[in-house]
Amino acid sequence: MGEAVSGPDSHDVPLSVVTGRRDLALTTVVHAGDPAITWAVASEMVEPAAYLRGGELLLTAGVNLPDTRDGVLAYVGSLVRARVGALGFGVAPVHATVPPLLVEQCRAQGLPLLEVPGPTPFAAVSRAVGEELAERHLRDVRRLGEAHQALARAVAAPAPVERVLTVLAESLGGWAVLEPSDPAAPAHRTPGAPRVEDPALRPLLDRLTDPAGPRSAKALSGTDEVFLHTVGSPPEESGVVLVGRRTPLGITDRALLRTATALLDLLSRTADDTSALPGRLLIGLLLDGDLDEESLPLLTELTGPRGRGDRSGLHRVLRARAPGAGDRAESADPPLGTRLVDRVRADGDGAATGDTVRAVLADRGEDAHRAHLDLLRSYGWTAALSSPVPPGELPRADRQAAALLVRARALGAPLLWGDDTDPFDTLLDPADADDLSRALLGPLAGETRAARTLRETLRTWLARHGNWDRAANDLGVHRNSVRYRIGRIERDLGVDLTDAEQRMRLWFALTRHTEGDRGPTVRRRG
Repeated sequence: MGEAVSGPDSHDVPLSVVTGRRDLALTTVVHAGDPAITWAVASEMVEPAAYLRGGELLLTAGVNLPDTRDGVLAYVGSLVRARVGALGFGVAPVHATVPPLLVEQCRAQGLPLLEVPGPTPFAAVSRAVGEELAERHLRDVRRLGEAHQALARAVAAPAPVERVLTVLAESLGGWAVLEPSDPAAPAHRTPGAPRVEDPALRPLLDRLTDPAGPRSAKALSGTDEVFLHTVGSPPEESGVVLVGRRTPLGITDRALLRTATALLDLLSRTADDTSALPGRLLIGLLLDGDLDEESLPLLTELTGPRGRGDRSGLHRVLRARAPGAGDRAESADPPLGTRLVDRVRADGDGAATGDTVRAVLADRGEDAHRAHLDLLRSYGWTAALSSPVPPGELPRADRQAAALLVRARALGAPLLWGDDTDPFDTLLDPADADDLSRALLGPLAGETRAARTLRETLRTWLARHGNWDRAANDLGVHRNSVRYRIGRIERDLGVDLTDAEQRMRLWFALTRHTEGDRGPTVRRRG
């Protein structure tokens, strides 16, 4: 029991790390390996096992501990069957020492047993386990980010397949192989990798390369646990990637394997298009936020015209869309000025109705980018460009550009994110915003003279923060006329304009309301 671990699907900390903390003063009464602890939980229930998931450090003061041998045997047995990691027994106030029957059964059934001294509260033990788990999680996050950076550099280096496999093997502490489907093609392998003639691996390889077979599998090869995954789409898959090491893969390990497999898959699909390869492979990593300022040299090399980016350290994300089928511009290749390009021929519903492009560009200033957007428009492309950001904020810039492109397409004009860009304009489709504003304005949304007068009065009064005299002066009417109109608006809409939230909603509606056949106003710089 003591050697059992929680498995690769959970975050855990070795029991020895918990017992090694001097601030807890824990004493190991029964040694039974070094199990992985997933959490610490206190319970005085007669049968706590039914409420546990496994891997816990169960803390108890023995309030309901049975006082017979058979009862203690059953209690410990239920914890072992529930795969509890260890039992922590708090001495005082119920028991002055750890009960001998409990020690006997924990030793007999292989359940680690700790003594928790009276001055150490159970809450301190739980907090300590939580701190250790949090530290290990942060360590995994840092490790994942560093590995993703290394993979990003690998795909832009010479011999990218070999470099990706090397980074993968080093990150996992094992070995990696890319075995091609074509027997005549050479395999790519890292040092220590076995030959696939291993009888435990050959049948799996044949199944994985069968178009009707699975895409992944796991096997034992000697002392190593081997993970296999097909690269490419059947029936033209280019091979199978194999990764092996002596211990199972954890959550972070499998995330690294998925990323590396996706990169190898893209490498196999774009092997004949080396000029676009770095962009297609790196764009996903960049926009997932796994690169930082340390990757600036690589970014500046790839994001400028012909690989000559500036050295400001800032970048923008471009989102662009070509017209639908039948337009001459659909096949035109737009000048993007960067090698980091990701092109998908599908709309949001998966229908192939036009080209959608996203790209990472070095920041060259608003004037240059406005000219670039106009150039793209001359090719038939509607584009939107984010604000300039450092590498670590590219995911936010990508969201900016994606939201801005929705509005750009609705307006039929390119848009550049500027200091005065209204974030709500990018989050809402213009038609949806107009529908919402009409619903909020109710009778004020009409096109009668009275409705227009009331809208103008309300907007002026809100802009003057409810100041009757200043609003009246702006409108050229008496202050009592403003009071009358505001009162009528409150009655017609059933609102209380002393409520800041109501005023906010109506201001939103007024600023996005379409007047007659005129489209909504777009706030753009320049």
